[in-house]
Amino acid sequence: MVEIAKALGLDARVLIMDEPTAVLTTGEVDRLFEIVARLREEGVAIIFITHHLEEIPRIGDRVTVLRDGRSVAEVPADTPEEELVRLMVGRSIDAQYPRERTEPGPALLEVRGLGREGVFRDVSFEVRAGEVVGLAGLVGAGRTEVARAVFGADRPDAARCGWTGARCRPGTCRPR
Repeated sequence: MVEIAKALGLDARVLIMDEPTAVLTTGEVDRLFEIVARLREEGVAIIFITHHLEEIPRIGDRVTVLRDGRSVAEVPADTPEEELVRLMVGRSIDAQYPRERTEPGPALLEVRGLGREGVFRDVSFEVRAGEVVGLAGLVGAGRTEVARAVFGADRPDAARCGWTGARCRPGTCRPR
């Protein structure tokens, strides 16, 4: 936001933003998009570089798709995400990675009520056989600290953790 304000202070007529939403909260993204809409109305040309495909229809008019450093297509901003992905990778992603519906197996890891004072609290989740579970959040949101507590690098204040049903403290859990 500070960099945008600086550019506007110079009365910029073209604004290039490279992944500006990568570290912003949802509220900050909404505010940024309001500012971009106002700039558009004022006649500022904007190039918005993003990998967040869901942002494109919210903010863009046209999309230039690059593959291997070359422009491969220019399409309207309301082009479906599947088509944008196909243009980016050069083939249908479903052909490369067909979706297979699988039923997850039993819980292999259960974490309940994990907490560290002043860092995070009441984190609960389970990982079942055949699942991939991701911890996501902005820098400082606690995702790394949760992982460190689950696997024993840091001691939690509160937790129940179990591998394949055997209850144990994080860091002392051992797969069976």
